[in-house]
Amino acid sequence: MGAGITSGECSEQDTFNISQEAVSSWLHTPLDISIATIVVPIIWCFGIITNFTFLFVIVRIPKLRSDTNIYLAHLALADLLYLSLGSAYNIRRYTASVVAFHRPFVNSAQCVSFSTVANTGYFASIALITMVSFERFLALCHPIKHLKIRGRRRTRRMIAICWLVGFLFSASTSPGILVLNVVCLQWPDVDAFLDYPSSYAYCGPVSPWVNYFIPPLLNLPWIMAMVANVFMYVRILQILNKRTSNKQITVNKYHNATRIRNHVAKMLVANGTVFFLCQAPYRIFSLSGWICLLAQIPDPFRAALGSGTKWISVVPQNINAMINPLVYGAVNPAYRSAIRVAFKCKGQARRQNTSLSVMRVPEQNITTASIDEDIETRL
Repeated sequence: MGAGITSGECSEQDTFNISQEAVSSWLHTPLDISIATIVVPIIWCFGIITNFTFLFVIVRIPKLRSDTNIYLAHLALADLLYLSLGSAYNIRRYTASVVAFHRPFVNSAQCVSFSTVANTGYFASIALITMVSFERFLALCHPIKHLKIRGRRRTRRMIAICWLVGFLFSASTSPGILVLNVVCLQWPDVDAFLDYPSSYAYCGPVSPWVNYFIPPLLNLPWIMAMVANVFMYVRILQILNKRTSNKQITVNKYHNATRIRNHVAKMLVANGTVFFLCQAPYRIFSLSGWICLLAQIPDPFRAALGSGTKWISVVPQNINAMINPLVYGAVNPAYRSAIRVAFKCKGQARRQNTSLSVMRVPEQNITTASIDEDIETRL
């Protein structure tokens, strides 16, 4: 039970005596049980469906394999990695022990490896969504420069860098969960608690001072990405509005290019807004806890919300990993059409895929059409 040891293996200073009045604060609350057994599995299942659907569409329809969609395919993989590991972890936490603070690991290596892999997916997703914004920013705000440097080789290189950055940031936070600590529990001397776990385990820092440095490392990438993305979104929208106001578009091809660029802007803003809003609760609680730790004062959020603080952070993050393909479909009619084509029989899909390629934007105007070569499939 608990950490897999017996109370006889604990020293007196490692044993915590729980009074009968304090028992409820050590156990999973009804909210914990409901979310761990119902909400988390549902979001996990939907996340698998939505992200694998997007990947299936990309694989099934070669015309959709633009540079932008390759970024998005890796974003889907990063989301799947983080969502799957995070969901499995939260479900296992509930099933492993009745103690709410228990972590389902048996040694320090499991603490480090699990956290590093899961957070690699999380930090990689931040880097990838920022790279998608940067590519669109270059294409619209610096089209000539973008035409010179873009290419599949560069895309693969940047994706590799995004995953490497995700791993490095994840590894840098590992000192905060490097040691598996075991605490033995002495429950009230009542028959009702005879079968309760004799210990619980948690992943802790190598030294208490590490707790002062890990929260900034966890939050810095998100804050930097948010500032950069907001700047790029504003510039993209300014360029689109400027082009629309300066040109009375009457020719069909220009109208088509403008319509597509508007879809690009809508998807960028929608996807980025959802991403940062879903991540915001965790960031607020994390920074609040860090500031309160520095000031040596109680955290007001934890005092007011209790265990609800964790779920207000976790559930939106899981929703974010599940919802990206739904945003693509809601904003981009071309993606909805591609889904219908992808799930039809091969003959029908091939014919409709051919018809989609005929509708691609003409490339006579290099500064409008060619910078949007992935127009039909963006996000």
